[in-house]
Amino acid sequence: MSTSNRIRHQHYLLAITILIFACLASVSLSAQQISISGDAQELDQLLASKESGLLTDWRVVGPFGKTTDFGKSWAPERDQLRKRTYGDHFAINLQFANGKFELPLHSPKNGVYYASSEVWLPNGGEWRIYAETAGTMTIFLDGKPALRRDAKERDLQTTSQVVHMERGTHRVLVKFNATAAPFHLAVMPQTGGLRKRNNKPNIHVAAEAEYTSAEVLWPAPLSSRNGESAVR
Repeated sequence: MSTSNRIRHQHYLLAITILIFACLASVSLSAQQISISGDAQELDQLLASKESGLLTDWRVVGPFGKTTDFGKSWAPERDQLRKRTYGDHFAINLQFANGKFELPLHSPKNGVYYASSEVWLPNGGEWRIYAETAGTMTIFLDGKPALRRDAKERDLQTTSQVVHMERGTHRVLVKFNATAAPFHLAVMPQTGGLRKRNNKPNIHVAAEAEYTSAEVLWPAPLSSRNGESAVR
């Protein structure tokens, strides 16, 4: 190959390389823009859900026993799910921007689950606890049963209960079987309607990195993890 042809060939390769990098940079920028747009939309949805009273941030653990053991009281029920581990069960944090609670993929279908959240109320008075589910669940408010829905009794899938609550933070614990998920749970003024924008419910204090997408697999029991023991 002559010197002139070699030079033209090198220039051609250089031009192709520059074009490839330009295309990659354009694709990367577009992906970043889409990601930012998606994050903004999810944040807007999250704020809207909170303003409407929907609980969006949860800690969940289970399953315990069998579905037929729903009447039994398990450790998370007795301490309102305040621990990180219960024997071989490890509690995980989940966040749902649309307020629709769902169990992670491939989570066991047999047994009893517990999920906890917290809500902050701007003033004391009559508040309505609202639940929408197709399964069996019991809702505890500050450790006391406040609402129950029994699938066997063919109760309405949408049920609510008016309770008196003081101003401040309240703990909500949901005991449910797998068929109760997905479900919606909200705490709103007795007359319904949206809360004021500055009256957003508070949630578990946890770093954002601790929240797990419900699309991930259900965590394996702690006993199957290398070098990790259960904290009771």
